[in-house]
Amino acid sequence: MNLSKTQEQSHGLKAVFPFLSILFLIVIMVLPYNIPVVGDIMPYLTLIGVYYWSVFKPEMLPVAAVFVLGFIQDVLLGSPVGLMSLMLIVVQQFVFIQGRQFLERDFIFNWVIFVMLVVGFGVVYWAITSLYYREILDYFDVFGQILLTIAFYPVITGLLGLVKKVYN
Repeated sequence: MNLSKTQEQSHGLKAVFPFLSILFLIVIMVLPYNIPVVGDIMPYLTLIGVYYWSVFKPEMLPVAAVFVLGFIQDVLLGSPVGLMSLMLIVVQQFVFIQGRQFLERDFIFNWVIFVMLVVGFGVVYWAITSLYYREILDYFDVFGQILLTIAFYPVITGLLGLVKKVYN
């Protein structure tokens, strides 16, 4: 009897870990960094987390959790509220529609798909945000965000992969 309670508690922790890991990535994005070259440019770490968990453990990251994470990021970063939620859910649904095709491929394939996604994501996010603020935002910033996100993808997914192995 005691063993089953331990397994249930363990499953409960496993069930919230994708949410908590993405929430941690949001906190990393929100922290102020005084790096002179990149300034306020920060990679889309939330996108990396949602993509990773949607590919490798889709049952552990429900749409409602993705919505809440996007909402939290919008509020903390002062972005148009709901935009990140919508965009992250679109990415998650894209991965769900593709299904097992992602899981049957290697890292390079997933990275190439992610590169295409992040380029589209960055451009659409920039365009909608520019419309929202009624001014054309600096497109060099979005270009930098896209490049940083592509560069950080192997690092973040590697760390999430290590943690996923621990919790399996």
